[in-house]
Amino acid sequence: MSVRIVTDSTADFPGSRPPGDVTVLPLRVHFGAEELRDRVDCTDEEFVQRLIASPEFPRTSVPPPGEFADAYRRLLRDPEDAVVSIHIAEALSGTCQSARTAAQMVDPHRIHVVDSRTVTMGLGFLVLDALEAAGRGQSAARIAAAIPERRSRTGVVCLLDTLRYLEKGGRFGRIQALLGGILSIKQLAAIGRDGVMEPIGRARSRGGGRARLLEVVRARGPITRLGVIHVASPEAAAGLRDELAREHPGLAIGIGHASPVIASHAGPGALGVGFVGSPEGG
Repeated sequence: MSVRIVTDSTADFPGSRPPGDVTVLPLRVHFGAEELRDRVDCTDEEFVQRLIASPEFPRTSVPPPGEFADAYRRLLRDPEDAVVSIHIAEALSGTCQSARTAAQMVDPHRIHVVDSRTVTMGLGFLVLDALEAAGRGQSAARIAAAIPERRSRTGVVCLLDTLRYLEKGGRFGRIQALLGGILSIKQLAAIGRDGVMEPIGRARSRGGGRARLLEVVRARGPITRLGVIHVASPEAAAGLRDELAREHPGLAIGIGHASPVIASHAGPGALGVGFVGSPEGG
């Protein structure tokens, strides 16, 4: 019996690359009539350059159910095989629904689709937890059932260099975006418990914003996983990683670039932290 782990391309991992045992289905990014598969048809860096240069804001879409179904059939090679399919927050995307439709088409008893209620490195950490549990021989049902408790300890907080891209994508109001641009205010946001991005504060500089990111992580108590996410800001990400490492000695802290789908909303210069609190942290 094998338990296979599936996720989507909005999952980010320390070091950027997903483990080889994880199947990743790409979301789509559309520039007009042109469709690009997230992290397949262009690199993260190539996408950011196009995002900056393009006069139009890209649209995003989910993998079709047929693509999920094909992947599930490939993974369910033996009668005892099962799948745990963990995806971007349903409040942000229709990816989970597409996966559920495919599960019904293939084998709903052996495919467990889970709404992560998070995204980027928060989603990546849940995928890593599931992969490790599968390696210990846990059943798919048990792995899926444990995710709600783990996601309650998982957080993503980010510092946005500009609100332009969130405003274009309809995530923040135009007035708030305009105000942030005029005053050079840096918006802080976090993924809430329901998977929705929520404003949690503002800073007048990137330095102040980074300090606030550290405060948010510090307030979560003992941490078991940490990672830094960025959009075209490798030097800032390395600096933030070093600051986190001083506060969390002995904890491996990787850096990942946000996927094109996430970068299209967060915008160039975005900086974030994904973390998982200890079960004993309260």
